[in-house]
Amino acid sequence: MRSFILFLTLFFLPCAVNAQQDSIDIFITSQMKQQGIIGLSIGIIKNGTVIKAKGYGQANIELNAAASEKTVYKIGSVSKQFIAAGIMKLVQDGRLNVSDPITKFIKSAPAKWNAITIRHLLNHTSGLPVEPPGFDGMKEQPDSVYIKAAFADSLAFPTGSKFEYSNFGYFILADIIRITTHLSFPDYMKEYVFDECGLSSTRTTSLEAIIPDRAAGYIKKANNSIINAPNYIALRPSGAFLSNINDLLKWEIDMQHNKLLTQKNWDQMWGDTIKTPLKMDDETIYYGYGWMTNKVSGKQFVHHAGSLPGFKSVYFRYIEDKTAIIILTNADNADTYGLAFGVSDLLKTANEQYENGGRQK
Repeated sequence: MRSFILFLTLFFLPCAVNAQQDSIDIFITSQMKQQGIIGLSIGIIKNGTVIKAKGYGQANIELNAAASEKTVYKIGSVSKQFIAAGIMKLVQDGRLNVSDPITKFIKSAPAKWNAITIRHLLNHTSGLPVEPPGFDGMKEQPDSVYIKAAFADSLAFPTGSKFEYSNFGYFILADIIRITTHLSFPDYMKEYVFDECGLSSTRTTSLEAIIPDRAAGYIKKANNSIINAPNYIALRPSGAFLSNINDLLKWEIDMQHNKLLTQKNWDQMWGDTIKTPLKMDDETIYYGYGWMTNKVSGKQFVHHAGSLPGFKSVYFRYIEDKTAIIILTNADNADTYGLAFGVSDLLKTANEQYENGGRQK
């Protein structure tokens, strides 16, 4: 297993693809049983082509509803890339710059925030706290309330001096979107990001809305019993969105084809990075705009995980190979990085077997 300190091509013959998918099915179902995962959905793109979109287990135990590629999960911090893309859309449209100080938008902010830019929020180098001061997941209130509550607090470290993960920074990004566009954060994201990319099942989390194929979230207790996870009433921009595999596969293809943003602006999201103290297989991990990145076998690997009560998710991107692995689960005990790396190894093995077979012919 890879050493990972973190918060907790497609030229196959048809028979090779089928064998590959079968091996993934066996691996996933085995791991779900071993880890006690209730439901899981996976999407895989290899060399720019979708080769798998499938669900396993149950989306809802009480309703005996099966998980599928349509099942809608809370995706946790995988949401951050969408907020970053929303910001980059405004950059592309000339409405802001990542170098803009946030005091340009948060007019009443204290002087100690003067050095904080949008880029500092995106890459977690602002010095702001991990969570909004006084955040209450069971209370619905505007992001501006939390922002004002933080004015009296000192910064944890000088802005730009180091990396320290801050969900709160993404609350401020959401409010900058609201202030800049004069639209609510959910409305802007729907109209200018999700609708433009045809993501019909991706939206901000809501307990009130009727959402087809919504998964329930589950927590595995110490005695291995399963209980329903609590549902936050508050909308947390740092983990804002619901989505499913079908939509995330569309999103991946859109990124590969430079839809919504130019290639320059997409590349900036995982190219303009800050060094973190995190490592993977002795490779330093860097943080860009809602994405982590490092080298794997000499190639750029872009990734991010998400976690909320009852849900775990992960999104892997192998940029040069136009390959992605996306896993969504409704079990917050799931080892999603381990699952995704296992699938990645199976893809690599299948590819090597095909290439070796081709050379022998």
